[in-house]
Amino acid sequence: MIPVSPIRCLNAGPKSARAGEWSALASRIRLVLAALATVLLALAPAHASATASALEPRSLARAQAIRAQLDARYRSMPSRGLAVTEASPTGVVESFTLLTPDLLETRVLAADNGIYFAVCPVPATCPYPARRLARPAAELAPRRLGLELALRTFIETSADLVVVSLPTPRFLVFIVQRSELAREVEMPTLARALKRDPSRELSASLEHIVDRVTRPRVFRFLGLEPTPSGRTSWAGLPRWPTVP
Repeated sequence: MIPVSPIRCLNAGPKSARAGEWSALASRIRLVLAALATVLLALAPAHASATASALEPRSLARAQAIRAQLDARYRSMPSRGLAVTEASPTGVVESFTLLTPDLLETRVLAADNGIYFAVCPVPATCPYPARRLARPAAELAPRRLGLELALRTFIETSADLVVVSLPTPRFLVFIVQRSELAREVEMPTLARALKRDPSRELSASLEHIVDRVTRPRVFRFLGLEPTPSGRTSWAGLPRWPTVP
């Protein structure tokens, strides 16, 4: 199969046509390829080679402790509990190739020093929770949890990337880099603000911050693309593109 670069696709036509083409592509391949991506990320400890990962063992151990702590806090929310079911390296793929919200460019994020977390509704089975238990992408609590996982990971480990699968009917992930999050927010301050009981509503200002930080960084899975090194890159389309 001839590999198709997202950049080449973006240059193929007018902006509105490009947006429709990418949405149609995501719908056609989502069911088959999302399962593959989830399995690959879940099997990262077994398949990521030592040379492919810069993640320190102590960073992974600390991320697993963070997973357990936040799992305990969010799992206990009345009727809307969320479980953090996994913390593993992202190094099973070489990179994440992400379209920008305007669909005009791509960003390639190295995956060798990152942590993958999986969030699942209680008591659903993931990555495909039953629709009655799945959460809409717009719901704040799962994205708040994803942001808190990222903040804690960047503050307490040397990881540079966090990827969080969300408990949505369709496979979506929140992806954020340490450097960009540090530029956008004061990480320790925001982490302390989000540490309160997750069953209690956030202030309007905190809700705005969670939305502003997370919504542009939620992506649909498009496919696994081969890279020149012989490995793969996880390609994603923004869940909320800004094109008309």
